[in-house]
Amino acid sequence: MQPARERLRSLPSPTELDAPSSPSLVALPAPGPRRDPTPSTGYDSHKRLIDRRVLRTLPKVAEDAALSPSSKTARIAFALAVVAFFGVSLVTSVVTTLLTSSSWVVLTVTTFGVAVTAFFVATCIAASRYKPVPSHDDARLPMITLIVPAYNEGANVRVALESALASDYPADRLEILAIDDGSKDDTWAHIEAVAAAHPGRIVAIKQPKNGGKREALRTGFLRAEGELVVTVDSDSKIEPTALRAIVAPMIDDDSIAAVAGRVLVLNREANWLTQILSARFFLTFDLARAAQSRAGAVLCTPGALSAYRKSAVDEVLERWSTQTFMGQPCTIAEDRALTTWLLRSGHRSVYQRSAVVRTIMPTTFARVARMLVRWERGNIREDLVMLPLLFTRWRDRDRLWPALEVGFELCQYPVAWLSLGLLVARVIDHPTALIGIAGCVALGAVVQSLWILRSSRLADFVYGVQYALFAFIGLQWVFPYSLITVRDGRWLTR
Repeated sequence: MQPARERLRSLPSPTELDAPSSPSLVALPAPGPRRDPTPSTGYDSHKRLIDRRVLRTLPKVAEDAALSPSSKTARIAFALAVVAFFGVSLVTSVVTTLLTSSSWVVLTVTTFGVAVTAFFVATCIAASRYKPVPSHDDARLPMITLIVPAYNEGANVRVALESALASDYPADRLEILAIDDGSKDDTWAHIEAVAAAHPGRIVAIKQPKNGGKREALRTGFLRAEGELVVTVDSDSKIEPTALRAIVAPMIDDDSIAAVAGRVLVLNREANWLTQILSARFFLTFDLARAAQSRAGAVLCTPGALSAYRKSAVDEVLERWSTQTFMGQPCTIAEDRALTTWLLRSGHRSVYQRSAVVRTIMPTTFARVARMLVRWERGNIREDLVMLPLLFTRWRDRDRLWPALEVGFELCQYPVAWLSLGLLVARVIDHPTALIGIAGCVALGAVVQSLWILRSSRLADFVYGVQYALFAFIGLQWVFPYSLITVRDGRWLTR
């Protein structure tokens, strides 16, 4: 639950909750005059409103392209040309290395690079074969509970709650729980105002003190009456069709216990950082999760929008909520951890591209870096937790893909640092080699971003290339720092 003071704030109109102190439920008072909460000082003094231009441009956010045949043909031709050039360059480089080098370090790095390239190609092929499950009509929709945990979100919580109320999911089968996790700002006042505007639609719960997002979600899971439970971050806005879409896979397949929604950036037009992050979401989250979904092993169902089978969560709830790592309570990456527990229990997790949510991203490098460090710490921790399991018959089928995913995640950065060391040594010996290295890095960035050509906005591809270069130049330190500090469970962006 990233507080609003470090993100842009959005104000729609009122719509949901009510509750006093203690983790108790609050009966809504009879409708009467009630003043809308006014911005306070302290936390609120750091909050800014989402520019209305952002809300007007939401329909333009990168989604699957509805391209004309000629445009699609041109993009495919460009992608094939880039892939062909990259393939020739890769083969030439590998053959030259094998013939001229006897260093085990160089040979190891080269071999790993070939393996990563092959896995990336396999990922693209698997993702291209992915298709979302069609949504169902009202007759097949079960009772669901939507949980919105909030901490120091201020008016942002209205966006999440109002988007839930605007859902096309039948109101008589939708329970909405708004949980204030001991906020120090006016989050609770906004929750009360929204709840009062929609009597009977929202159950408001106020935690007596801040226990962390995992504890707030635990409260929600224990209180939930729905057969399926959907979680939405308090700084996120779901599409009207998102709830109907995200439960569809679990309606069709009882082996599925978790479904990941599609995460886009709500404030993508804020600045250059949010634009390249939006492209990164399109690439990393859509591509990777579509491929993982083919094996029923999406490694992280995101906090922004995910759905769970309550009976499956109940099996692991206490172990998940009290999880420790290296002697420390696990207080971050609760979404990745819950997915891990469900996978370890033999359940399947999938991706639903048609369930769209837009979330607010940090707008400064410092806050983006802290967010990425938090994410990386969680990824490292959960990869290490999953690793021993992957060498066992932990599920009946589709064991290879998650094993490769976890293996490459843990190995890619150490090998990347070895590669960087070799490149630096080469530049020191042969300064002119820097030109060739820069060209290879640029080519790699273009190849990584080809998936974004699916976007209807060609600019997203350009931003994807820029993010790849930005990550290579400015984010190489994230993995080693996160690895060294993996026991640190601070949220960092609060």
